[in-house]
Amino acid sequence: MSETVDVADLPRSTREHLAELPPTATVVYLHLRNEGGPRTLRQIAYETVRPRKSVHRALRKLHDEGLVTCSPRHTDPPASEWTIAGMS
Repeated sequence: MSETVDVADLPRSTREHLAELPPTATVVYLHLRNEGGPRTLRQIAYETVRPRKSVHRALRKLHDEGLVTCSPRHTDPPASEWTIAGMS
């Protein structure tokens, strides 16, 4: 894993997008960014100690803003993997 990224280290446009979203969205975004790999909703909720419902809402908002992408698992939606847009 590389260095931990903080909000101040993010590009200005990303900071501006995050400023308009709920705090949980920022926590989820930074967690995904710092982990560097795909995470499921369950993993994110567990690792950030946030309720699944809040994490799901944050992921949807981040997705709507184009900040994260999802690799859906149609047979098991909670196992869908989320990652930062543009990072593979």
